[in-house]
Amino acid sequence: MTITRLSGGLGNQIFQLAATLLLAKKMNLDKIILDDTHLASYNVKRENELVHFFNLEEIKFEKSFILKFRLPIKFAFKIKYCPFIGDKNFQNINNSSKLNIFLLDGYFQESLTQEDFDEEIKLLKLILKEKESDIKQGCVIHIRGGDFIKLGWNCVTPKEYYIEAIKKMKIDFNQHIFYIVTDDRGYSKTLLDDLDIEYNFIGSSMYEDFNLIGRFSYRILSSSTFCLWASALGRNENSKVIAPNCWIPKHERNIFLPNEIRIKI
Repeated sequence: MTITRLSGGLGNQIFQLAATLLLAKKMNLDKIILDDTHLASYNVKRENELVHFFNLEEIKFEKSFILKFRLPIKFAFKIKYCPFIGDKNFQNINNSSKLNIFLLDGYFQESLTQEDFDEEIKLLKLILKEKESDIKQGCVIHIRGGDFIKLGWNCVTPKEYYIEAIKKMKIDFNQHIFYIVTDDRGYSKTLLDDLDIEYNFIGSSMYEDFNLIGRFSYRILSSSTFCLWASALGRNENSKVIAPNCWIPKHERNIFLPNEIRIKI
């Protein structure tokens, strides 16, 4: 079995679920347990958001006494038979291991190869809840404000980033109508109001916002893991996705989304 500690918001939780599914497939494990009991213990209290987006009938939610002490982070050794899996040793797991129980605690983002990420997208789509899938016309822009501003992470996608991205959408893809999905409309207006573009705010909830991003063929993303997964799990047959090259300041993202075009600022 695998037991995974959930932490963070929806984007982080999806990365943790994806890493668990990938490991379970790789090691031929048939039981998955997610420990969501610690989500409310952080300063910013979280909830298990996965249940709203994925069919998890075969996955159990149980409290793990071991994960309370975050042993996978403290003892994530790069050895063949280590049961504690964190970001540092995620790539050291191999299917020749004789272990049949793994305990995961991490974010499992920067530790991914492109092959890992592509496989995770396939695995998650198998359990993604059915949602509206008709293509929306125009270009969607995701802007993350709120806590990203307080943390200084919005410098990854400053105003200059959106100017370049919008310019590219206009010139290269003939997109001139823009729809804004954001958690911070006030901040978004400071970025967009003097850019001489036609835009409208859309979305009203986490579920709707996630669904909307994936339904547009043309997307301009922030560095948020929320919109990254909304794009990765959306309609990508003919999509054009502009995204920043970093997760947070000085942390370049080595995995690429389907049909991604990068802008470096």
